[in-house]
Amino acid sequence: MFRPFTTPIEDIAIIFGHERTRSDGQKRIYSIAGVRISPDAKTSTFTSHIRSDKLRAREYAHSQLSEAQLKKAPDEITASGHLQDFLEGVDHIIGYVPNGHIISLEPLCNNERIIDAALLADYFMPWTGAATAKSLWEYLNKQERKKVSFSAMEGAELCVDLLKHVFGTVLNDTSYPAASTLRYYLRASNTLFGTFCCHMLEHYSDYFGQSLITPASRPETADWEQFLDTVPKQNKETPRREAFTKLPENEIQQLFDQLAHKRKGYSVRQPQVDYATNVAHAINSNAVACIEAGTGTGKTLGYLLPVMEFLKRNPSQRVAIATYTKSLQKQLYGNELNACRELFGQYKDIPVALIKGKSNYVCAHKLNDILSPLLDGIELLAWLYFANICYNYRIADLDDVTPRMRAYFDEGRTLSNIAQEVSAGNGCFSTHKQCPGNIVTAEAAQSRLVITNHNKLVLMENDTLLSGLFTHCIIDEANHFEDAVRTTLSPEVSTSDIFFYCKYLREQCRKLIHATSISEIIEHQAEAVVSEIAYAVTKMNALRDQFKQMNQSAAYGAVPVTPAHAAFTEGDAAKDLTILNKHLKRIHELSAFFTGKKAKDLPLGYKTISRCRTMRTLLQDVCTNLDLIRKGLHEDGTWKSVHVFPRNWLLCGGQVYMGAFIRESIIKHLDTMVLTSATLTHQSSFTPYRRSIGLGKADRVPFADEEAPQKPCFVARIAPPFTPDYSLVVPSDAPSGLYDQKKLWLEYTLKVLPKLIEYNDGATLVLCASYEDLEALRKNLENTYDGNSPLLFQRKGEPATALIEEFRTTRESVLFGVETFWHGVDFPGKTLTQVVITRLPFPAPNSPLMDARKRFLPEAAFWDRYRYETAIKFRQGTGRLIRRETDSGVVVVLDNRLLRNQRLAPCAIIQGMRNIPARHRGKGWKNKP
Repeated sequence: MFRPFTTPIEDIAIIFGHERTRSDGQKRIYSIAGVRISPDAKTSTFTSHIRSDKLRAREYAHSQLSEAQLKKAPDEITASGHLQDFLEGVDHIIGYVPNGHIISLEPLCNNERIIDAALLADYFMPWTGAATAKSLWEYLNKQERKKVSFSAMEGAELCVDLLKHVFGTVLNDTSYPAASTLRYYLRASNTLFGTFCCHMLEHYSDYFGQSLITPASRPETADWEQFLDTVPKQNKETPRREAFTKLPENEIQQLFDQLAHKRKGYSVRQPQVDYATNVAHAINSNAVACIEAGTGTGKTLGYLLPVMEFLKRNPSQRVAIATYTKSLQKQLYGNELNACRELFGQYKDIPVALIKGKSNYVCAHKLNDILSPLLDGIELLAWLYFANICYNYRIADLDDVTPRMRAYFDEGRTLSNIAQEVSAGNGCFSTHKQCPGNIVTAEAAQSRLVITNHNKLVLMENDTLLSGLFTHCIIDEANHFEDAVRTTLSPEVSTSDIFFYCKYLREQCRKLIHATSISEIIEHQAEAVVSEIAYAVTKMNALRDQFKQMNQSAAYGAVPVTPAHAAFTEGDAAKDLTILNKHLKRIHELSAFFTGKKAKDLPLGYKTISRCRTMRTLLQDVCTNLDLIRKGLHEDGTWKSVHVFPRNWLLCGGQVYMGAFIRESIIKHLDTMVLTSATLTHQSSFTPYRRSIGLGKADRVPFADEEAPQKPCFVARIAPPFTPDYSLVVPSDAPSGLYDQKKLWLEYTLKVLPKLIEYNDGATLVLCASYEDLEALRKNLENTYDGNSPLLFQRKGEPATALIEEFRTTRESVLFGVETFWHGVDFPGKTLTQVVITRLPFPAPNSPLMDARKRFLPEAAFWDRYRYETAIKFRQGTGRLIRRETDSGVVVVLDNRLLRNQRLAPCAIIQGMRNIPARHRGKGWKNKP
């Protein structure tokens, strides 16, 4: 796909294949279809099943092919022969294998020149997420598809529609002028991928018979910067604390009455009104409020309506709403907010901005520095991918890089290195006027409501444009806020990053050393940089071995750093980190010739010098983080972790207790702070939560500066509008989930899970306490499970969106998930009627943070916090089952420790499966034990 292709392109063929996994682990196509299109828009088709054994449940769900149909089908050799006859004269193919890889098509087609249709979607439309057949169909047809299955021919036709959309709409330079730049660099890449894309753009009407559509109407241009947006002019307002018009709390009800009158299907819920009244009271009294509201309350509208009404009444006031998950940000900005503004016309004039952390955005300045005449092939295509994200910064960002993109473009870390270098998170300055991060920041500074995430909210005060502007804050999903603050403020050092920075500086210094036109001083400095880099690399490799000697488990995951250990120089890890940092600081100092006025005299291009400056800035950030971690090694109240990889290591550290920072650096500088979630309390008490964020127990919050006015603080629990109808059961033979009994627990879980799935006819969410547990279950069940329910497994590093949609669509399916599925996912109705919690979600006692807490906190306080975190996560997990008043079902816990820790449970526990009420049993139970 990335090799040069010079043969003239004539007929194109689109091949779709359903893939199955055989018992020996090999992948094979079992149903295939093709559409062949000639330059005169004539089409021909091909379809065939391929003889196969019985399909797995998920494979059947995607194709709906029966065992009888596959037994009657031709064998693979025969089907392949017919397909190759169909493809005769076609030099390359556009292929798509849902939930698989196009490599399975190569032997059938007898052709290695296959362009992945799903890659076309990921590359040119990164905002669509994982390119599953269902999600692509819904995106192209602008409607929901009620089934996940496609016949092979339906799949091939879907790929044709995708080609029409990509080349007729997405890359149409009439509506998207930057497409003329994309076309230029696609051609310059000298690859089959680029050649094919340019050919389709130039001959679109020939293949699809739509003469009115001319995607390539503008001349190609290498000047990619001309299509970038620019930071709007703005006047930095000086934040002023002014008196404001209070919200009449007794009129909040009227807002919801108006909403019920205008919005079809909406009815007023008293808990939602009570919730909104508490939000209004917090704003009116400039208070800190902790508000817990159960599922079904309608928190989003509950705080959005009083906020919008407050902004309408107070033109000089501003509000920030911060969430933990991107899905809630999108729901807020794209759905609820728009609905509010449509229904309440007086809110339309309130300027609103969505702003993510700067690391989500591509820095156009740094991206331009990378562009060079030497780039071609896969490197140029990778650069162009980020240029397209840069153009589409409002709907796409660096988090949208899919596993498929990494699989194709990250050999030798090509994609990762560019992503790391062009991120606006570091080294992107306010002078970069065409950088998306600066554009959205400027827009946010002119807005009166910003929707953002926890991490960006924490850093907002460090931004010269935004600091002090948004003094009223709503923190949704607030049970995650402390962790988000800790993550944001925790320094991190990755040697893979350092290697990358040093490698580039070393390459340019070597060019200078061999140049004939530089001074002797510069030559000596360049030689010194190369020497220091060699010393730094040697030290980093030595530290890698030292960390492994400290703890062999570091090769399998993050482990606590033991700062006083015989593996280190003089038994002290700080000594080794000091030595490494000394080398890195020397590299930064000695390479100063890349900066200043004299840098322009260097025999290097302007972009090369600019890129060297960026590398020095990034290296300086590393030194700062390394210093912070080193200083914290022997300090009380800090945590340190290291993860050793085959060629590098990752070192992290930070503070254990974030409450003081939250109180003194965030709450103190705000007027209002509303912290809200469905899970803040433990056994009806807010005390553990208040303690975690530094609020104490009193109704006023004092600060370290005694002259600073204390802030009023109150809590409120809003009962949900209905009583959840479900059973929480521990099987009578369930073992303990203790780690030292893992073998027994795993054997039991593998035995009982197929029965639970069968009894409930699927519709099951299986929550695992760790990826290690999930992988153990997956490896066994994928080989042994032979039931009718498709098994969907979360994969580390892969987006969960596609799995969530497949689970919602395939009612009898079973979804296995870890962290992200314990919270923030919504499966109402018959999609989910059973949640299986495989082990109680106790925090890993040997994790770096838990290890530090155990040393830092008094024993009683440590165990109180330990149990609190477990209880909150357990409530979140059980809460996945009941999302609406009509939902019901059963939560099964395969860990008998719950019986000894009943205070963790949000309701009464039933012991033994026989005792589950009939109304909570799935159709397959039939009174079975």
